[in-house]
Amino acid sequence: MTDTGSDDEPGRDDGPPFVVGVTTSALGSLGAAPGSDWAGWEAERRAPASVQGNDTATRFREDAALLADAGIGHVRVVIDWARVQPRAGTFDRGALEAERERITALVDRGVTPWVALHHVSQPGWFLDDGGFGDDRNRSRHWARFVDEIAQLVGDLVGGWFPILDPIGWAANGHLWGLAPPGRQDPEAFAKTVRSAWLAWADAWRQLRGPRPVVTAVQLGPIMAADGTVPAAQRTREWDATTWGSLVSALRDGMIDVPGLPLLEVPDLLDSADIIGVIYRGGQRFATEGRPTPWPADKPQPWTEGLVETMHRLAEMLPDRPLMIAEHGVSTTGDDRREELLRVTGAQLRSMRAEGVPLVGYFHRCAIDGYETGGGFTSSWGLFDRDRNARPSLDAFTALSAP
Repeated sequence: MTDTGSDDEPGRDDGPPFVVGVTTSALGSLGAAPGSDWAGWEAERRAPASVQGNDTATRFREDAALLADAGIGHVRVVIDWARVQPRAGTFDRGALEAERERITALVDRGVTPWVALHHVSQPGWFLDDGGFGDDRNRSRHWARFVDEIAQLVGDLVGGWFPILDPIGWAANGHLWGLAPPGRQDPEAFAKTVRSAWLAWADAWRQLRGPRPVVTAVQLGPIMAADGTVPAAQRTREWDATTWGSLVSALRDGMIDVPGLPLLEVPDLLDSADIIGVIYRGGQRFATEGRPTPWPADKPQPWTEGLVETMHRLAEMLPDRPLMIAEHGVSTTGDDRREELLRVTGAQLRSMRAEGVPLVGYFHRCAIDGYETGGGFTSSWGLFDRDRNARPSLDAFTALSAP
């Protein structure tokens, strides 16, 4: 990683190197891969059609130049497993070459790609074989995919995000019914969280080395909605599932998920070079149902909660490099995004001055695309789908200005 700032900015010279980047997603950029579980979800009309995303497949060179010309030096890229391995045991060499070409275009423009390997969707054939919940299936297929991508682009990347938002992914698919397979089964959710940590250990074995490996777990303040015992119990369980499972995995080499027996996995101990956090605000749990944003009277993501979150993480995992791995806002008015970025810049400087070992920040996202929660109606990008820059781009580039 290289320093991107001065003494007055997040990447100041007297502290650890600081990365400032933007995110992309495979669904948002390319649309659902044929044969993926998300393509099946769309076919069942449970989500809007993602089509070709924001057309990155044909505009990736233009997009690389767009980011470079805007002074954006780092970008997270997701490689869709279902796209490059449409069948068990068979990789699509054309799809692999297309991924390397896309990533090379960024490097040629001086933009450093950080590669993620799992986000939202997975191959349908993998699910048919048992998915991540089947130990043999996971170790055989997932580990091979990770190794294939490491060999494909390992010489080009700035770092790895093996699994993005594993607990949120598990909850959406197995607890809230918002994503494939659309279940509302607390036991299946707990087992999926455990499987996600086992998959993380598999990926760590393959990827550890000269490029940093970064977690991307959604964390934030958690509150009970009222004074009832069930609300307090749900709040404690979610805190243990999110904060607790992360800390027990990386500090103790144990998978500790409420409702399941402790599982010792020594490879999990210190199995991340950087502890990355996805921050979307605070959550409030009532006696039943999905959590709601907290505080209810504050715009989300709640800005003060970001500082609280990073301070708590620094205390729970002391002396570990930390990163804000995803942070942004969906808004119809760019003023809200611009304000968030300006506040964030001040928070980054303040936290580093207070000794929080922050080494990076990734903003969601670069270019508007398809979003699982709203199709093409959501606006997260510093650029719109026509590649027009929004005024908030200036606030973002100020985060990494020399």
